[in-house]
Amino acid sequence: MGMYGIDISEHNGEIDLSEYQDQFVIIRAGWGWSIEQKDRMFERNVKECIRLKIPFGVYWYSYAVDKESAEKEAEVFLEVIEPYRKDIRMGVWVDQEDADGWKVKNGFEINQKCITELTSLMCSKIRQKGYHTGIYCSYSWLKYFGKECGSYDRWVAHWGSDDGTKQNDMSKYGSIHQFTTKPLDRDYCKKDLSAFSARAGMHTVGRLF
Repeated sequence: MGMYGIDISEHNGEIDLSEYQDQFVIIRAGWGWSIEQKDRMFERNVKECIRLKIPFGVYWYSYAVDKESAEKEAEVFLEVIEPYRKDIRMGVWVDQEDADGWKVKNGFEINQKCITELTSLMCSKIRQKGYHTGIYCSYSWLKYFGKECGSYDRWVAHWGSDDGTKQNDMSKYGSIHQFTTKPLDRDYCKKDLSAFSARAGMHTVGRLF
């Protein structure tokens, strides 16, 4: 049957999550490699999901450009989410993109070798802590993840015309499909919550480019 959901961050403000009690929520925990970059709404959004019994996952927007910054990001991410490890039911995701162009502006070369190396390093550290781990990316970025990332789940953004409707099926590429940004980021998952257990996260997902 599948389940719909949303993903949110401080940029969405104080959302009334009671409207999503029959859905799921994926919450940004932060970005970059400093604890000071924790999402300002993270604690509030997590506590609201727990109060309303909404299954939720978490993600970290990566600015890593080398092994050192990737390791630091993973450590800070894990530190931020540790108090809620028993409550996280929709996975722990590394958001890999360069939406604001910061990586390229700072000399990072976007290619499969670099992206695979840093992403697999972060996901490995997260998986070692017992979480179901996956990668958020746009459909066009799937080609940047090599075989070292093959066992990590995918949360794939493909919006079509981005008119608020779900226009295609990304389930062969991963567990979650972000299908629109209107009126906010909307997601769809065909799988049961049990798919996001740590054991489930050990299996290879989808077809890789």
